[in-house]
Amino acid sequence: KNMLKKVWLIPLFSMIFSFLAFFCGYVIAVMEGHVNAIWPYISDTGTLPPESSFFGQFLNLSALFLALTAYLRHRQIVEFYWHRHHVEGKWRFFSLIFLFIGYASSLGVSMVANFQQHSTTMYFHYSGALLAFGGGLIYAWGQTIFSYIMSPKLVWKFVSHFRFVLTTIATMTFFTMIIFGCILGRSKEKHKEHEHYKLLRWKTDMPNYKEHTIGTCSEWIMAICFEIYILSFVVELRDSSLHAPKLNINSDLDENNDDIKSYSSKGTETSDLTLPSPITFITISYDDVH
Repeated sequence: KNMLKKVWLIPLFSMIFSFLAFFCGYVIAVMEGHVNAIWPYISDTGTLPPESSFFGQFLNLSALFLALTAYLRHRQIVEFYWHRHHVEGKWRFFSLIFLFIGYASSLGVSMVANFQQHSTTMYFHYSGALLAFGGGLIYAWGQTIFSYIMSPKLVWKFVSHFRFVLTTIATMTFFTMIIFGCILGRSKEKHKEHEHYKLLRWKTDMPNYKEHTIGTCSEWIMAICFEIYILSFVVELRDSSLHAPKLNINSDLDENNDDIKSYSSKGTETSDLTLPSPITFITISYDDVH
């Protein structure tokens, strides 16, 4: 009762909506002739209407589920360390740090969705991209470390190795995107403006075309690696359930000052209330994984 059992669907939805944003935007942008098929930046495929509408809607939904995934991951770490193993230490501090980095990455994804490459909002778009990718990489490295620490109790070791490989590839492609795409791959051609939206259709005979293509391919590889990384949280969350939070209402209910001053919603927590720690709303059922 008042329990969400299939919480593993949340990271899955985050990945699905991201891929819908990427590939719907790409297909529509190519069909409309706004970009060339080989190979635009992800943001270029969501700059002009009609593709910008689909790109923005799906990416906003992905950002929402990404933030929820970051929260679930934090509560899962609290459940593992404190409520299951009663471990003291700095793990809670670092988990909170990575939680807010995950939130920052989610905000960045939403900014990329809402601020297209318009001349008046370009800096907001780039700031969002830096938050999304830069914050996402820091978050991924942090969760990879936690993954190694918590295996094999919570997750198999090969999952931790898989996350390490994904994060390494994403980090390498992040720097190749910056070096080849943003520095060496900059075009001297004037961007074609569509009502102040700056967009350039690259052609093979343009200077720095090869560097530009390396940069754009790096961005796609990095984004796909990050989405697969988020999907990997399904492994831990498959045996988890989420309980409804408990809400306390402190108020006078009538003018006669009845004895009842406080009502509590019927939330169902499974935490050990004798522990001097915040109540957790996530339950993990697992055995040692060898």
